[in-house]
Amino acid sequence: MLSFLSLVSLYSQGLKRTNSIDSLQTAEDVQQFIGRKEITQYVSVTDKIKYDSNCIAFADSLKIQPWIKGDFDGNGLTDILITGKKRDGPATICILDKGSGFETKQISNGQLHEICSFTQVKDNQLEYLSIKNEYLSAYKLKKDLLVYKFGDFIEENNAPKNHRISAIEFRASGCYGICPDFTLKISGLDIEWTAGRYNTVNFQEYSGVYHSKLSEERLKNILELLNYMDFENLDENYKVGYSDQPTAYLTIDYDDLKSKNIRDYGMMGTRGLRKLYEVLFDLRGELHWKKLSKIDNR
Repeated sequence: MLSFLSLVSLYSQGLKRTNSIDSLQTAEDVQQFIGRKEITQYVSVTDKIKYDSNCIAFADSLKIQPWIKGDFDGNGLTDILITGKKRDGPATICILDKGSGFETKQISNGQLHEICSFTQVKDNQLEYLSIKNEYLSAYKLKKDLLVYKFGDFIEENNAPKNHRISAIEFRASGCYGICPDFTLKISGLDIEWTAGRYNTVNFQEYSGVYHSKLSEERLKNILELLNYMDFENLDENYKVGYSDQPTAYLTIDYDDLKSKNIRDYGMMGTRGLRKLYEVLFDLRGELHWKKLSKIDNR
């Protein structure tokens, strides 16, 4: 009887690990799946990806497939990586089965940032190859291995260090438009937010200097992300090849006397940085803030 129950349990667990992605076999199947209301990105899927003349030779040599299945977030459920057509050219998305629903991640960065991009799967891991859209740059493929961590796909780091980070200062500048201009300063669990122009969060307008407290768990997650993305060895300057974008200024004080400064025009420096920016932007709407003073926005 015990053996029978064990077999039933194993069989039930196996059933739980199957999902609607497993049954997708054709381009039409994949296209219908993307049309579900919970899928937040859309591409047009065909049996062969249509690249332009700048990219087709690379795509043919790499044998890029329109879709690939795998467990890319490591939760035992089948996910799917899809490359299809958007208005400005081929784009790649990854749809993850989180058990309680599907989560969609955009993998490619878009034509403004890259001339070509290709995503392959190696050992159930995403290998991202791209040619950046930079003035007078040579057509050279840059390769990154991407891992699903901190709720997103970021550059893999097999040996993250454990720096003692004492303070973080992050400023998001304005842009030619309505980009929020603000500064966050984190020291231990204390966080200060100086809100300049266009800081409307959760339908409330903020302007001035505010204070709040981070939970130990939230601070731990931020520090783990910084260490995992190897902030110490990132470039000091990043910039996109197009105009009218906001700029991120990041200063990290660590290991007693060291400091790292990063300027990132366009906020596209690395995937790890972009995830950090997302986390820091979100703090404005996730914490309870006490106003300390006003500032002059003239």
